[in-house]
Amino acid sequence: MTSAPNRNEAFFSQLNLYSQQQFTGRLDIQLVTGQQWGLYLSLGNLVWATEGLHPVRRFRRQLASTLPKVNPKAISPRQSDFFECWDYHALALLVQRNLAQTDDVVEIARGLIAEVLFDLLQAIEIAAVTQQIAQFYEKPRDRGESVEEFRTASTFKIKPKLGARPSSKDLGIFPRSRSWDIELALSGTQKVWEKWSQMGLALYSPNLAPVIKKSEQLQAKASPSTYKNLVALIDGRRTMRDISVLLKKDLVGVCQSLLPYIRRQLIGLVEVPDLPNPYQSYCDLAREATPTAERVPTFDSSPDRPCIVCIDDSPRVCKAMEKLLTGAGYRFIGIQEAIQALPTLLQHKPDVIFLDLMMPIANGYEICSQIRRVSNLKDTPVIILTSQDGLVDRVRAKVVGATDFLTKPADKQKLLDIARKYATGGSNEQSAKARSS
Repeated sequence: MTSAPNRNEAFFSQLNLYSQQQFTGRLDIQLVTGQQWGLYLSLGNLVWATEGLHPVRRFRRQLASTLPKVNPKAISPRQSDFFECWDYHALALLVQRNLAQTDDVVEIARGLIAEVLFDLLQAIEIAAVTQQIAQFYEKPRDRGESVEEFRTASTFKIKPKLGARPSSKDLGIFPRSRSWDIELALSGTQKVWEKWSQMGLALYSPNLAPVIKKSEQLQAKASPSTYKNLVALIDGRRTMRDISVLLKKDLVGVCQSLLPYIRRQLIGLVEVPDLPNPYQSYCDLAREATPTAERVPTFDSSPDRPCIVCIDDSPRVCKAMEKLLTGAGYRFIGIQEAIQALPTLLQHKPDVIFLDLMMPIANGYEICSQIRRVSNLKDTPVIILTSQDGLVDRVRAKVVGATDFLTKPADKQKLLDIARKYATGGSNEQSAKARSS
C-alpha cells in the first residue's frame, strides 16, 4: 500500500469542496463495505466526528487523556435536552457547568476527530485495494467507467445534511475560532497514516486488541522486563489505542514494538466490542423525541413468522438486533455462548443465522463449518458479521460455507434487507446458490 495519497485524493477533494463552500451541517460518509461515519462542519471547518468503530472507547480515551479526573458517568444530560451526538453533548455540558475549560474540550474534540479521520483513510485505502484485486476476477463494467473511477469515486459516498448540529441549539457548536481547518486536519492525519503504512502497519487496525497466543515462546524471545510489561498490558480487552493512552506513548511506536511478536504469531490481534454507553438511556429519549427519528413498523411476531438467530458474544449487539428484527415482525433468538450454538440451532431450526466472526472460544469460521456439517442446517443461510471487512475474510467465509457477509456496525436498513432476502420461502435455495457462486 504505497500510493495512499492517490487513493485518498478523491476523498480529500470532496471534503475540501465542502470547506470552500463554507458548509454547515453533517456529512454522512459511507464506504462500499457498509462502514459509516459522520463529520460535522461549521462554516466549512470541522467541529465533530461520529460513528465508526468503538465510539464509546474513543470518547473515554480522549477524555482520560485530557481530563483524567472527570468521571464520564457523572455527566448527566437533562431529559429535555435534544442532541444527535451524546459525546459532543457531554463535552458541551462540561463547559456549560464550568467543569472544564474550552481549550481542554477543543483538545478532546481534535483528538477524537483525528481518530475518526485516520480510520476513514485506512478504510478507504483497504477498500480501494480490495476493489483493485477484485477487478482481476470481474469483467469490465457495462457503464464504461475507468478503472480509476471504479477504484476511487465508487469506494465511498458522501451525503450532506444541511444545518445538522451535534447538540441542541441552545448549546450550539464551538465558535469558528475553535473549529479545525479541514485541510490542516487532513494533512496531519495523512502524515500519521503514511508513517503507519511505512512501518508495515497498514493492514492492522489500531482498534484491534493484542492477545498473547504463545506465552512460553514469547517469554523466550522477550527480555524479562519486556515480558513482564507485555503480560501486564495485554489482556485481549484493551485495543492498541487504549494501550497507547494508558502508557501515554505514541500509538505508532507502541504498535511498532508489538509488530515483531505479531508477525511471529506470538501475539494475536482480536476484535473487541465497544464499552457500554453510560448515556444510552438519554440517547434513546432524545431519539424518541426527535420528529425525524427512524421508525420501524411493528407486526405480530407469531410462531409462523420467520425465525432469525444471532450468534454474538456481545449482549449489546444481540439486544439491538432483537429490537430491530422483532419490530419488523421476525422471531429472534440471541446466542452469546459459542458452546450453546449448535444445540439451540437444532432446537429452533431458524430461517437465517447471523454469526459474529470473532467469538471468544470458537471463531465464526469454526462455528459456520460445524453448522454446515449438520444435515438439518447445511442449507440454512449464514450471514457473517464482522468489523474487519477484507477480501481474505470474504474468501475464507465462502470456503467454510457462509452465505453472505455484513459489516459491523450494520446499517439498520441493510440488516433488514438481508433478513428479508433470506428469511423467505426458497431461502435455502438462495443460500445454496450463494455458497456455490
